[in-house]
Amino acid sequence: MKLVTRILIGFFVLYMAASFLLLGLGLHYLLEKMVPEHPPINVINRVFIYYLFVELLFRYFLQQLPVTDIKNFLLLPIPKRRVIMNVLFKITFSLYNLVPILIFLPFSIVSITKGASAVQMLLWWLGVLLMVLSINFLSFLINKTKWIYPVTAIVFLGGLLEYYQIVPVISSAGQAMQMLYEQPLLILAPMVTFVLMAQITFNHLKSQFYLDTGLQSKREQVLGMQLHFLDRLGEDAPLIKNDFRLIFRNVRARQIVLMFVLFLFYGLIFFTQDIYMDSPMWVFAAIFTTGGFMLTYGQSVPAWDSEYYSMLMCQNLSYRTYLRSKWLLMTLSVVLAAALCFPYLYFGVKVYALILAGAIFNIGLGTFITLFSGAINRFPIKLNVKAKAFENTQAFNFSQLLFTLPKILLPVGLFWLGKLAWGFKGGVLLLTITGLLGLLFKNKLLDQVVKFYIKGKYTTLEAFNKKD
Repeated sequence: MKLVTRILIGFFVLYMAASFLLLGLGLHYLLEKMVPEHPPINVINRVFIYYLFVELLFRYFLQQLPVTDIKNFLLLPIPKRRVIMNVLFKITFSLYNLVPILIFLPFSIVSITKGASAVQMLLWWLGVLLMVLSINFLSFLINKTKWIYPVTAIVFLGGLLEYYQIVPVISSAGQAMQMLYEQPLLILAPMVTFVLMAQITFNHLKSQFYLDTGLQSKREQVLGMQLHFLDRLGEDAPLIKNDFRLIFRNVRARQIVLMFVLFLFYGLIFFTQDIYMDSPMWVFAAIFTTGGFMLTYGQSVPAWDSEYYSMLMCQNLSYRTYLRSKWLLMTLSVVLAAALCFPYLYFGVKVYALILAGAIFNIGLGTFITLFSGAINRFPIKLNVKAKAFENTQAFNFSQLLFTLPKILLPVGLFWLGKLAWGFKGGVLLLTITGLLGLLFKNKLLDQVVKFYIKGKYTTLEAFNKKD
């Protein structure tokens, strides 16, 4: 299974690289057609600040950072500087940093063939590359600290000031990029930024390069959460309470809740655009808005319990009870999301009907597909990673991303078939019926998931107990 996963990841990486390359080659022509009144380079400069912010969020949630066990190096006559430089080297030469090479370098070359100055375009591209590498270091620092909150707040504040025409923050950033293109000597600015971010990252790693930092106990206030309102859920209540406590007490799990909130706004991308009206992309939005928690937290079941999974398996606890509690937790999240999506009724009854159909599908089939994929994903999650230096703080990886595809493509395909046969209402109806059938055969589906978990029980235990 690991070999198959690696092969799929390899194909996925190659596909994305080819897609980015094609985008880079055609970006100049695409912008000429879409915005003929402005040169393509000017258009990119105006929106480049948004690109940097999206890349920062993408790295924060998806990029895996290098892991180094410092205990072994502290016992060897190796300078700390060399170890830290090795970590910085890994950060710099990451697959994520290929994006400016695959997109903006071909764009620059095409622009040169169209008559742009070769010196200006190549120095502009070098500035873009250095800014992306600086964002790379910033992403590393954000994952090791709590910088994500002030950075996000600053960007949104800048957007609001721009929108209400108080201070042209975004426009100023676009003008700065345009000046970088027109005045090649300004390449010194991104160079200095890159060096400063590298030095800050180096100093941060150096400050963490001590056993005391990783071994000292961190005093925190323990949240006494009784959660008596969940007692009505019967024998599933204790396990669901544990999940709630885990979410409230661990930074990594709280990031999932943040993503759940962000997913609620996902529909604004598609439901507000006429080009997507009544299209399968509406289903894509409906699945994401109601299934954000399922697609993030749910796909890492049982990895969230990896640190004490062996203890759970030694209790008088059946796999069926354990998995039913996880299913019920995801179901509650979908129901809550569907209720919070009520304001989408502003865009029409059709939109909210599709959201409800997507919610029913997520509960009836999406949750079981999620539990099944969780059994295949045996990457343990260390809940206290924020307290350890040189540790991977990512909650996602590419294999998990690949396992989300059936949960998205299946409902899109069902809606498309229903719409092809009976129109939009037929697509919504087919999606709803599929979800209801999943609920009708809930026990049988759960039995199959339980059998799969039992079959891989010892493999999962071995993976979770494996020492790095």
